[in-house]
Amino acid sequence: MRDLTQDSSPSLFDAPPPESYLHAKEFVRWCCSFGTSFRNSPDAANLRYWAHKTRIRIKERDEIEILDTARSLFLKRLEQAVQKAERAEKAEAPN
Repeated sequence: MRDLTQDSSPSLFDAPPPESYLHAKEFVRWCCSFGTSFRNSPDAANLRYWAHKTRIRIKERDEIEILDTARSLFLKRLEQAVQKAERAEKAEAPN
């Protein structure tokens, strides 16, 4: 029997995520491009540039909420990258 408490897929009754969360998620995806397209960090200047480039209008009052969400998503993404690198290093290390 399936445990429904562990089911994390959205249902018809779940509210869609707020637009500011979706903007933050896309902003972090753009901002956290490692390599030659690395854009530093999720700060106000980068957010404004990204919004202008993608032609998204962000109200000044929403900017703070987007940046707060983006910073937490950015940190989570960095943690995942570090963990991935540590696992790869452990896998390559001779015994």
